[in-house]
Amino acid sequence: MAKALLAIDLQNDFYENGALAVPQASEINAKVNELLESDKYKLIVASQDWHPASHLSFASNHNQEPFTPYSDDQGLGPVLWPDHCIQQSEGARFNSEIKTVQFDYIMRKGKDREVDSYSAFQDNDGSDLGLAGLLKSLAVDEVDIVGLAFDYCVKYTAQDSIKNGFKTNIILAGTRAVNPDKVEKLKAELKAAGINLK
Repeated sequence: MAKALLAIDLQNDFYENGALAVPQASEINAKVNELLESDKYKLIVASQDWHPASHLSFASNHNQEPFTPYSDDQGLGPVLWPDHCIQQSEGARFNSEIKTVQFDYIMRKGKDREVDSYSAFQDNDGSDLGLAGLLKSLAVDEVDIVGLAFDYCVKYTAQDSIKNGFKTNIILAGTRAVNPDKVEKLKAELKAAGINLK
């Protein structure tokens, strides 16, 4: 059996000067690059938020302020976000320090203007993005996860990874949270779901 690395949303808009900045995001780069250059992975998959400017998760498209609570049953919410990771923009590009040459596959998500995508495995409405099938086709049975942000896209990717039957590890040195004050509670929740924190 084999192991894969999932590198989640290592994009400029999630770094310190970005539109949806994660505190201390750049601190993860050394660990991420160390893993990207290791020889223990059969496959390295990078996810990339790739939103149209009209995306309905953006507060600006509802004439609202960013972080206004919002939810619908179609896969948006729990809040409206600042405009971020717009297709072809500098903010959507991978951070320049990340050794992207090591990526085997780039999986773009959030392309549907009416549905958001936190997990790399599926849209928020449950539509399959094909990652589980790709991993299983290569006999991958275990994944390590790094990237941004721990309390959103990394969390949901890990939860869906375990649901799809993969042994799932989050590498803590390779991730940071939007809300650092809630990290300990989230760690307990993830451990209870069978996810390993390393």
